[in-house]
Amino acid sequence: MATKASSFKNWCTHNISPQSWTRICLKSVDAIRSKGHTLKEMEDLNPDIEMDDELMDVLNAALSELYEMTVNDESLAPH
Repeated sequence: MATKASSFKNWCTHNISPQSWTRICLKSVDAIRSKGHTLKEMEDLNPDIEMDDELMDVLNAALSELYEMTVNDESLAPH
């Protein structure tokens, strides 16, 4: 299932800090580029990017390494 990048970004901003999403994207830049996205797209998210499971896993690995946290689809679902 594809996850919206804005959901991940919003979760990071709310639960960690406004800069956390940028740090996670910088750590994952190779995977982001291999999926055809740029850092600017990931930062602006306009139009919103849908992340496949592979990119979600890479971003989650960066989140874990940087902040010792992970997030799942249920955490990102709108309430």
